[in-house]
Amino acid sequence: MGTLRRIRAVLEMARAADFARRVAVMNFFDGVTIGTGLVLGLFLSGNFSYQASLLTVLSVAVGSAISGFTGAWMAERIEQEYRLRRLEEAILADLRGTLYQRAAQRAPVLVGTFNGLSAAAGVGIVGVPFLASLLTGSDPLLGTWASVAVSVTSLTVVGLVLERAMRLNPIFAVKRILAAGLATMLLVLAIDLFVRAL
Repeated sequence: MGTLRRIRAVLEMARAADFARRVAVMNFFDGVTIGTGLVLGLFLSGNFSYQASLLTVLSVAVGSAISGFTGAWMAERIEQEYRLRRLEEAILADLRGTLYQRAAQRAPVLVGTFNGLSAAAGVGIVGVPFLASLLTGSDPLLGTWASVAVSVTSLTVVGLVLERAMRLNPIFAVKRILAAGLATMLLVLAIDLFVRAL
């Protein structure tokens, strides 16, 4: 059995597959909005050092990954322990050492890993165009616009994925997701104006 099939089997047995998909998509959304705010903040700061920007993007991506992993792992671990106890009470048997217990132990790690990686990917995918413009000596404004375009595209895809998973109206889902991205951009610009006025 291949690795992907084993992962899917563990998640299905632990009844964690749907939760893993939902929170992975939402953590990717979080990463994209964080990445958008980060890129705009870097551009507005006027510090166009490639090394400093790369370190900042990587640091935020690592922080997002650890946060995403920890939150999802803790939530899923509690859920799996509760589900396993309920199952033992229902069948009046100790499930220690069984496939069910092993699946319950592995599922939180898998869910946490998916969530951590999806959050980091969201930050990274938005940061790459801006970093590429600094690395190649291109106009940072061009890199910023490219990052915003990637952000809008990514948020549209997230809206469509959520629409499909939750059977929402596609226009409603995409509009709500894009509104969150736009709010992020406007708030960063407002903060820039506020800071400059100090």
